[in-house]
Amino acid sequence: MSLLAIDVGAGTQDILLYDEDVCLEGSTKMILPSQTVLVGNRINRARLAGRDVFLRGPTMGGGASTAAVRRHLAAGLKVYATPSAAATINDNLERVAALGVAIQEEAPGQVEVIETGDIDIAALAHALQIFDIALPSDMAVAVQDHGYSPDRSNRLVRFEHLAAAIRSGGKLEAFAYRQPPPAMTRMLAVKGALDRAGIQPLLMDTGPAAIFGAVLDLPDDSPALIINFGNGHTVAALLVENRIAGIFEHHTAELSLEKLREFTEKLCNGTIKNSEVLEDGGHGAYVDSVPGQVGTTLVTGPRRQTFLASNALKGAVAASPGGDMMISGCIGLVKAWKQKEDLWR
Repeated sequence: MSLLAIDVGAGTQDILLYDEDVCLEGSTKMILPSQTVLVGNRINRARLAGRDVFLRGPTMGGGASTAAVRRHLAAGLKVYATPSAAATINDNLERVAALGVAIQEEAPGQVEVIETGDIDIAALAHALQIFDIALPSDMAVAVQDHGYSPDRSNRLVRFEHLAAAIRSGGKLEAFAYRQPPPAMTRMLAVKGALDRAGIQPLLMDTGPAAIFGAVLDLPDDSPALIINFGNGHTVAALLVENRIAGIFEHHTAELSLEKLREFTEKLCNGTIKNSEVLEDGGHGAYVDSVPGQVGTTLVTGPRRQTFLASNALKGAVAASPGGDMMISGCIGLVKAWKQKEDLWR
């Protein structure tokens, strides 16, 4: 089996070419700028050149690209976008239009056309081809999907789906989809791109993918606290008998050491409230059950070193599954694919 696993983050897209006949440590890997960073850079270059832009393509992650749109408008330049591309900025297109974005299907003349989308299949195929590697016909992709929510907080919608997966058992397969739920528009956009390319898809959320990937470095089967410190978001989960029993998510840049200690302690004893994380600017929290005594605290993610150096989490162990902590999410995707494959074929 050959599988391309891609974990799409706020700053990077982490790529693992998994082959059953190649040891994990020796697998082909790439750590590249995420598509939202690339799209943001292209908008920024157009702004510096004084050119209006037309955004065309599927809904994707915001972050850097949305910030670039706001800078473009603030500079007095025009931004045009198709409805699907405009939904990257906000699900409520009236709010997008109120920012100054002109929403239309066709590009006007004399504009810089910029393609949106979390996955650039042609670029990936070209990058692999340079090294005589064919693009696999199977691909697993993780994105952080907030869910379609034009009239309410997308953080609420996101955690409703995470909570539902935990209540349904919290096992890895509960978070992996061949056909994502209707509200998961970002996953659906990636699926559409893969379907059009004739690629067999699996979709996951980035948080659970990283959590289940990091499990590879757990020393035993005792209950564990696993934290992924991403460039944009931090996800902490209680893992009990190979299932997620509780979770909270916050923005990494806003997570002070004091907040980290407080929220992880409350997560482990089951007293954390969804409302307190939301009110603090985070995404939310949900606890289905608590394990009692937590054994290992395992941390991964590109921002982990700041928190490890502070000793905010006493006894925390750095995870590097497959010898590289940047592919924790990719490993979670590979594990999910293996579990689902027999059901699909």
